[in-house]
Amino acid sequence: MPYLEIDGTRHFYTLSGQPKPERVPLVLVHGWCGSSRYWEPVAETWAERTVCLRYDLRGFGQSPLTPESSQDFSLEAYSRELLALIDRLGFERIDLNAHSMGASIGLAFANLFPERVRKLVLTCTGVFQYEALLFETFYLASNVVIAVRPAWMVNFAVARKAFQRRFVYKLLEDRWARLFIEDYVVAHQAAARGTLYSSIGKHATYEMPDAFRKLAAPTLLISGEYDQIIPAAGARRAVEINPDLTLKIIPQTGHFPMLEAPSAYLESMNSFLESPGSGA
Repeated sequence: MPYLEIDGTRHFYTLSGQPKPERVPLVLVHGWCGSSRYWEPVAETWAERTVCLRYDLRGFGQSPLTPESSQDFSLEAYSRELLALIDRLGFERIDLNAHSMGASIGLAFANLFPERVRKLVLTCTGVFQYEALLFETFYLASNVVIAVRPAWMVNFAVARKAFQRRFVYKLLEDRWARLFIEDYVVAHQAAARGTLYSSIGKHATYEMPDAFRKLAAPTLLISGEYDQIIPAAGARRAVEINPDLTLKIIPQTGHFPMLEAPSAYLESMNSFLESPGSGA
């Protein structure tokens, strides 16, 4: 299995397809307590066009924390690790598609290193409005969920269905439910807590509007119509802040539109990334 060590962490990554001089690579970034595995269908399709990179963020999937790993769980730290990864792989400029918490990293990366991003796709993200009671309740529940993650859940079909119902509009094949739980169970507690705070903490509700406003790269926001985790209303608020953003809402999908409606998702992604003009 391919790994690259960056700041004390062996980052697991997968390359699909072949580099083409006229095409920039596509990089896929996964979300909170997930892994690069759920990007596989998108990566396989995109590999027909050019090289596609997906990798596991520090502390998630097959990129476990070690005593030597950085304990900085800020969006900036993860952005710099992505920069180091593409530098090591020789990618000068990329198209970037990032999902959920990963989209917060993608947004930070595009603002920190605008010269490295040709086009940006942010899936299931947006601008959050701070409500004290709602946020405090969410953090309390999240901390409990992070602390209690029994591995036995993966062995029971009822538990797998119940787990994925929170994330999708219609149940996916059982293999995806199993994958979601497996990734959730192995996520390092420090990384889970740290990235949760970095991406949707109170401070983020004040910083995200400015981050969307500053974006220079042509950007497509993709949201699921019935996403319970990050409702499409947040993406609409981002477009109000920066009218240059493009928004696509995929009907009858939740938090994983790339798996729930793969054809519609890929069509939106393809239309944006392949369009001439801006980002060329």
